[in-house]
Amino acid sequence: MRRPSPTVLAVTFAALAPSALAQNTPQNPSTTPAASVDTAGINMAAAAATEDRAAATAERPTPTPPPTSLLDRIGSMVEVHGYLRARPEWMHQFDLGWDDLAFRNAGGNYASSQLPWVRNPDNGLPNLCSTAATDGSSNRVPGDCTGRTQTMANMRFRINPEIHVTDNIAIYSQIDVFDNLILGSTPQGYYSGSQGSPWAPVTGFSSTQVTPTEQNSLTPSITVSRAWAEVTNQTLGQIRFGRMPGQWGLGLLANAGNGIDSDFQSHSDRIMYAARVRPLNLFLAAFYDFASTGPTSASLRYEPGQGQPIDISQLDDVNQYGLALGHRVEPAEARQRLSRGQLVINGGLYGLFRQQTLSAEFINADPTAMRDQRTVGSDGAFTSGALRRDAWAVISDLWFQVLHRNFRFELEAAFIYGQTTIGRAAADPGLNPYRLTQFGGAAEFEYRLLNNRLTLEFKTGYATGDSDLEGINYHNGLIAPQRAGATSNTLFRFHPNYRVDMILWRQIFRQVSGAYYFRPGVTYAFVNSPGGDRLYGRAAVIWSRASEFVQTRGNAADLGIEINAEVTYQSNFRDTTLGDRPGAGFFASLQYGVLFPMAGLGPREDERATSTYSGFSFSTAQTLRGVVGVMY
Repeated sequence: MRRPSPTVLAVTFAALAPSALAQNTPQNPSTTPAASVDTAGINMAAAAATEDRAAATAERPTPTPPPTSLLDRIGSMVEVHGYLRARPEWMHQFDLGWDDLAFRNAGGNYASSQLPWVRNPDNGLPNLCSTAATDGSSNRVPGDCTGRTQTMANMRFRINPEIHVTDNIAIYSQIDVFDNLILGSTPQGYYSGSQGSPWAPVTGFSSTQVTPTEQNSLTPSITVSRAWAEVTNQTLGQIRFGRMPGQWGLGLLANAGNGIDSDFQSHSDRIMYAARVRPLNLFLAAFYDFASTGPTSASLRYEPGQGQPIDISQLDDVNQYGLALGHRVEPAEARQRLSRGQLVINGGLYGLFRQQTLSAEFINADPTAMRDQRTVGSDGAFTSGALRRDAWAVISDLWFQVLHRNFRFELEAAFIYGQTTIGRAAADPGLNPYRLTQFGGAAEFEYRLLNNRLTLEFKTGYATGDSDLEGINYHNGLIAPQRAGATSNTLFRFHPNYRVDMILWRQIFRQVSGAYYFRPGVTYAFVNSPGGDRLYGRAAVIWSRASEFVQTRGNAADLGIEINAEVTYQSNFRDTTLGDRPGAGFFASLQYGVLFPMAGLGPREDERATSTYSGFSFSTAQTLRGVVGVMY
């Protein structure tokens, strides 16, 4: 939906408050009679004014009448964007051989693989897969279910309402309906508890899907992810406040995750001031983030369900301060430069400082204990769960971009330096400091040929590993469990929505961490019509290696080689390189990936000499994905 013009907004407000508009609208000098001193001249002035008004009315065009219906008035101020998507997926042998029948029969088990992938449990149901005995007895022979394939389809309906109060004041939000709901996961009769439904005691005979609730799903039907306001003054700058998206550069640390195939997002509870020096294309932003407040009166069940909750403690708060500054060419000017064959150079620095004194992850939420703290003044509930952290971190993120009508080069590099103490009990102050020193970076290069139909691509990235860690990925923020005696953590993790492949990093490990990769690729557009249809094919090869080989399961650097291919169609295509919103229309993509695992994902060489691991062999993982959606 097109953003309303100032004229439309003025007409809308005139229709809503005509008396106020009339009182504050300056009069037109050409239609206002001049004041006359003598009484005799009043009638002459009035007559002259009547003639002037008639002439002015004849000369100027008739104004557009204000909207007469309430829907028209609202429609001129409200925009709604988003998409509806569905994604069928087929995933085969993502266990990489660790759940193979022969390996399990030799005494192996999937738990020893260190893979975070959720295996198919069908392989562990021998009794339910049993067969009749061949000797005619009633005894059954246990069988093995060979379920190493997982299939599903999920959907999401995303709604992004925008309320443009004026040209300079707006409210934005994001609402998801059926957010990544697996189709068929809430049939009639299915409940997460032990009790079934009398309407469908056997789900095999359920007749309908029911609304996701706390009874049958951990995710509600409707979730609100963001809501924030932006107030802009063309001279002084802009302020933003609320829960808003976080995005910087390529998205290694802060990634808004707004794509139609995205799953993860960065949300920030933030108050921000931003300003631009337009003649120099410079920007500056300063902000404060409410990164974590710890227990509140609502989370500890003080509140009756209404009223204003209170942040109980201040020492457990994570305070985060941020600053972003850099150079970015306005999109309109950038388009002109690119059309003339000139370079467009953008870049900037994004910095954060965060601090926390106490950690409140284990605060006792028992109602009785918390009631004692409130009424008697006892701190037992807090002292039994709070831990001393003295944590702080400095995070810097550099972004650099070069655009030309024939190529794009983009680079992002982030560095995290900080300290914390790992206390295990309330009396343990955590005297040993625990140092954070992490680095990660990524670069992307595209070169376009044949009138932008053919694109040669190369992407690479690096994330520091940690020799004191066993395993290359943990989904727990900035720190991960260490070996005994470790005093530092150097494992860097990319944001999970920064995607480089389809299987290894996207699905099995969920994010790039402790590794580096090389990804050459090629894209060819069979149909390429900006503002119209676009049909293209893409192929890429991804070679991944561990930054610290001792961190892998097999104590080897090579992790695997993956081949990805896709064919994608999009109607009303719009290039989003300069920050434009994707065009409204239909989107469809068919994608295939195959992963050839290597030594770092298998047993160690010394283990292969044992009877359990001697017969281990890798299994090739494959996936077939579909993405179909409508963007609006």
